[in-house]
Amino acid sequence: MVRWISLFVVVLVIGFFVYIKVNNQPPEGLGVTAGLFKPCPTTPNCVSSQAEKSDAAHYIAPIIYHGSRKDTQLNIESYFLNQGNAQIVASELGYVHIEVKSSWFGYIDDVEFYLPEADSVIHVRSGSRVGYSDLDVNRQRIEKLETHLKG
Repeated sequence: MVRWISLFVVVLVIGFFVYIKVNNQPPEGLGVTAGLFKPCPTTPNCVSSQAEKSDAAHYIAPIIYHGSRKDTQLNIESYFLNQGNAQIVASELGYVHIEVKSSWFGYIDDVEFYLPEADSVIHVRSGSRVGYSDLDVNRQRIEKLETHLKG
């Protein structure tokens, strides 16, 4: 009996990691189109400064910055790269897409930044690829970055 239970647990664990591997692919439609990010899904595992303010689960305020757009973007990129669990997927002046990988299960979150040329504002979108809830990890990530930028 113990043998069957152990086998069942092993199969569940393997199944879990296969599920993560299969579903941990980048979502379609990331990037900025006409000044807008892809909307967050209905699940509470994504935040965006472009969500409706009345959508408390998904809305997070954009970050106001001072200084040059280029220097601010480089600061964002170096902040995430210094964390050791992030990689830059796309970077051009005014837009950055970074993948952040969790240390425990290997979940990947897509973190995007849009710095419009005409404003001193950073629009953000941070969303999990898999799962339902992120236990506010994406919101906390953006809040920590904002604290860093205000330095």
